[in-house]
Amino acid sequence: MQCTYEDDSKPTWTYRIASLPTNLEDGTSAVAGGANIRPRSDLLGQSSDQLVKDDASGLQPQSYSHGFPPVEDSSLSWLMSPLLPSCEQIRLLLDHYFATIHTLRCFAFIHKPSFLQSLEEILVNGDQNALLLIMCALGAQFFALEYSETVQTLPQAFILTSGKEWAKRSESCILAELDKIAIDNLSAAVLLHDYALRMGNFAKAFMLSSITTRMAQALQINLEHSTDILCQDSRSLLSASAKEARRRLMWTCYIIDALVGSGVDQLTFIDEEDVKIQLPCSESNFILQKPCITETLEVGKLLKFLEPEATLTNPADNMDMMASLIRHIEIRKRVLKYIKNLGTAKLPWLPDSEFAELDAECRNWYETLPDTLKFNPTAIYIRKEMSQLSSLCVLHYAYHQTMCDLYRIGAPALYKLRARFRFPPEQSDFLHHLQRTLYEHAKSHAVITAEGLKHGVRILADSWVPSIVYDSSRIMLYFAMHLVNPATEDGKSILAETVPHLQNNVKALRKMRSLFAIAEPLCATAEAMLEKVCVNSEILERSIIPDDPYMPNPNDMDRPSFPGTPAQTSPDYVLNPLSIYRMARKEIPEKHAPEKTSSPSTSSLQQSQHTGHQQLRVTDGFATFPADLTVDLSADEQASLDELQEFFTTDLGWTWQPAETAVESSTEVGGVDPPWFTSLFKQ
Repeated sequence: MQCTYEDDSKPTWTYRIASLPTNLEDGTSAVAGGANIRPRSDLLGQSSDQLVKDDASGLQPQSYSHGFPPVEDSSLSWLMSPLLPSCEQIRLLLDHYFATIHTLRCFAFIHKPSFLQSLEEILVNGDQNALLLIMCALGAQFFALEYSETVQTLPQAFILTSGKEWAKRSESCILAELDKIAIDNLSAAVLLHDYALRMGNFAKAFMLSSITTRMAQALQINLEHSTDILCQDSRSLLSASAKEARRRLMWTCYIIDALVGSGVDQLTFIDEEDVKIQLPCSESNFILQKPCITETLEVGKLLKFLEPEATLTNPADNMDMMASLIRHIEIRKRVLKYIKNLGTAKLPWLPDSEFAELDAECRNWYETLPDTLKFNPTAIYIRKEMSQLSSLCVLHYAYHQTMCDLYRIGAPALYKLRARFRFPPEQSDFLHHLQRTLYEHAKSHAVITAEGLKHGVRILADSWVPSIVYDSSRIMLYFAMHLVNPATEDGKSILAETVPHLQNNVKALRKMRSLFAIAEPLCATAEAMLEKVCVNSEILERSIIPDDPYMPNPNDMDRPSFPGTPAQTSPDYVLNPLSIYRMARKEIPEKHAPEKTSSPSTSSLQQSQHTGHQQLRVTDGFATFPADLTVDLSADEQASLDELQEFFTTDLGWTWQPAETAVESSTEVGGVDPPWFTSLFKQ
């Protein structure tokens, strides 16, 4: 089995990167080892015709197309200027914003016709308008991306950081007048949160999420502006589109809060019970300023104050993709909360268990999607024509990610669950069902990724996508290399089926490096995992799947970590390493870590663990055996594997999981060691 790479590109891991930058708001390059990549300063210091002559790839500018002037007559330095460009260029950037960002998730809260109609007035003080500045910054990324694809290849770091000065100015405007609470400023804060995620600044994104929530509460957009939903009162101060924009903005804040909270109550600010507005209407009704009645978050329910005659038509007909996503996010919040409270949950195989209830809800949501929202060729091209294909992908990404989160109870070693179920022998079929379903949903992620990539990387432009694609790779590889015996014919068949999906995921992450700073380390780690599978497909290398793609923080490594249940707990203790909160905590140099403080019962656990250390050591969710039980490797193979370890953190999860869970993982059914593992090493 061999790995192949497009465009003769070598895997990033082969360059022995010592560290991988994740925060590119300072403009530093994340490109490593590219022969034709030059620093941005070199790019901006030369004219475009010099760049064409000096370009080692020999690419020549294409004919005047896609709205771009000929490359020899233009310079892209204005994309790095702190001042907004000309009105014509601003309109071009806004076109890219509305064509890409506006179509993602729930970001369609700006009424495009109204905004463009008032643009001349906005431009009077454009350099002080936080919303315009961040819209231009986000549009600049996709302007540069299209320029790179159609005119002349640009460095990935240049594409990623295009418009960064406008984003900085937008942020300054918001923070300088934080007491100026208005719809436009809230809209800007929401977009700044997304921009921070793209730049890999998770600490800033975490803080901005709280600003958006507090602004939304202050503006009371969790309530309808008035009872005149159909805008029949001529005295109404707001148009139908303005009211709908407020609803959409509130639901966007709800989704941000849900994704940041990840099922942890203390990180969640918005309760569904407090959001007393109807769901967003269809995009066509919004654009046409057509007031209509839709349902609330609860299926089949309407606003309580509506008159009976106002609901003569079917409100569900007025809803579309955004409403479906919001309802799924509500289910997802409960799934994540369940996963973080397994210690008090019923056994999952019981028919009245929380697992069975949530599983049924997720499946019912998926099965009742209208045909135009299903992920099939017809819907794909319909949504592409409507500029909504990226939203369709995110809708289905969200579903499959939620199912992966729900079914991960069958793979506790992969996710380092704080609590776990013991599956008795008579429930082995149920356990295998959990594991196979987990694999199938991860594979569905890969299918969506491959299909989206066919239509261009901008279809995968949602800031949630990189971590989903990476997690998909981990799950598939874990199943193929750990939950089935890779030495059997069935195991080989599954691995052969899995590798092409892994290759597509790596390809997607590679292309996403122009859009997300986090895609660089995720791509490097995914490439390393894939390479190890291809090179060592006959070797049972158990450390192949890292829990966290980042190198450990040196400051964290100096802190002692005690086994046992901590005397105090924090969200660090239960959240996925790639969650916004965990990533934000990585960026804080001085942080209290109660999860690393010993509890009174720690000393006895330490002693018992030390006694058995010579026989079996559990790290990174995998069993590490004494040297006399390991498979012999050649010197070259060992050097290759040793080189890859720089991408893998050590002791990746046991500091946020009780030590007794770690110990049990090696002995319980469905734990770290599959039944065939010991016999394989005895052969």
